Amino acid sequence: MNKLIVLALIVFVLGFIFKLLAQKNDLGKSAKKEEWLPYMKKSYLLTRAEHEFFVILEKAVEGQYYIFPQLALDKIVLLSGKGSLKSGYRNKIDLKSVDFVLFDKQNISPILVIELDDPSHEKPERQLRDGFVDRVLNHCGIPILHVTSTPNEDNLRAQITQRVKIV
Repeated sequence: MNKLIVLALIVFVLGFIFKLLAQKNDLGKSAKKEEWLPYMKKSYLLTRAEHEFFVILEKAVEGQYYIFPQLALDKIVLLSGKGSLKSGYRNKIDLKSVDFVLFDKQNISPILVIELDDPSHEKPERQLRDGFVDRVLNHCGIPILHVTSTPNEDNLRAQITQRVKIV
């Protein structure tokens, strides 16, 4: 009788182990199935105008700052406070980015936001967006420089120095 119970337990345990192995194998197969991912690598981060400006900006700052292009707003400002309204304020900054941010090299802290204002910034909806971003940055103590045409490096350096000194 004891031999039958032991044999039954062995059969049960072996069956359980085989079942687990079969499930693991099925999971592996489903993970290997081709998942449709409609993504591809971007060829360029910056538009031609942004790239031209970036080259001038690099010369203008002379290595004094780190330059981060196309940075999401939520990477340089935080939500403060608690409460149920917090997610609503999070939604207001989600999916918004700024063209360039200068960071101090010691603390990697944002020093200045630079926005290239091309003709698209004249549209009413864009002006609302830009006004909101300006108010958020001002509230957080991060100066913003709006550039409407590509300046030479000396002119840009002077504009940056003037805006950074304000803070």
